[in-house]
Amino acid sequence: MHLRILLGILLSQFISAAVCAQTIVDFGRDVQPILESQCLKCHGPEKAKNDFRVDDALSMSFYVEPGDLESSSLWTDYLTTEDASLTMPPAAHDRPAGLPAADLAIMKLWIEEGANFEWIAAQPPTESTGETPAEPTAETPPLSMASKLWLFHGLFHPASTHFPIALLSMSMVFLALSFYGGKPLESAAFHCLWVGALSAIPACVMGWAYAAHEGYGNPFSLNFLHSGIDRHRWLGIAVTVFAVLLIPIARSAIKQESFRKKLTWFGCVCVLALGTSLVGFQGGELVYGEGHYVEEYEKLFPAGQAAVEAPKSDAPKSVAKQD
Repeated sequence: MHLRILLGILLSQFISAAVCAQTIVDFGRDVQPILESQCLKCHGPEKAKNDFRVDDALSMSFYVEPGDLESSSLWTDYLTTEDASLTMPPAAHDRPAGLPAADLAIMKLWIEEGANFEWIAAQPPTESTGETPAEPTAETPPLSMASKLWLFHGLFHPASTHFPIALLSMSMVFLALSFYGGKPLESAAFHCLWVGALSAIPACVMGWAYAAHEGYGNPFSLNFLHSGIDRHRWLGIAVTVFAVLLIPIARSAIKQESFRKKLTWFGCVCVLALGTSLVGFQGGELVYGEGHYVEEYEKLFPAGQAAVEAPKSDAPKSVAKQD
């Protein structure tokens, strides 16, 4: 009798484990075709933007947390984000940005079921037929030489932006010091201003090409509330235009030796430095993800860490006198 009960318990546990082990989504059948058709062109062995490959288990593990949607940045930051500039796949001439609803449902269920990853490589040619599986043909025509050069020069944008940022920031510093140090520092502030302003122009042009290379959408979009690329792009252009317009004001302040104009110049260059900082902040979030700085701050300075509790004493501070 006891043996039959024991066997029954073991059998029920085995059946329960078998049922739990079953999954609805099969990676090779359901998920891999989505990644191949929607992601592999930009995140595959031939071209891996931001060093991310959808056909590599290690690379995917940095973006997918098995069984946890909220901790999977692939889902929260790229597939379902409200930021149109980060939505993947990006918009194309024949379709909007993002995955179709059916594909999103499959990706969601795949992550929730444990994100099993077993990429099936393309089969080599068979000896009998000598044929290889058909590869998807590109829908877009090949790029012209001018288009290739345009996209290539945009790759220098991340490096080129540091030069005008440094010069415009130092212009504010030198001008502030010139109130105590005199003409030499004032001259240094002016030269940092005009060189930084003029060098910001090609940096903006490179940024326009770099955005196209990275697959961002409409370059003339004005969706400032939900698009990080729009905020970064147009604020950068505004800062550049403002810096160029500030050059004659600074020149006039130096030639006329007008203290009032110098104060105007100083106020404008402070606004310029603030705008430059905001442009850099937006650029950092585009590279590392929206909310990156906040997340890193919270990791380094947890909310409860700053509160230092005073040592408690077992004895009361005062004892009421008893009659």
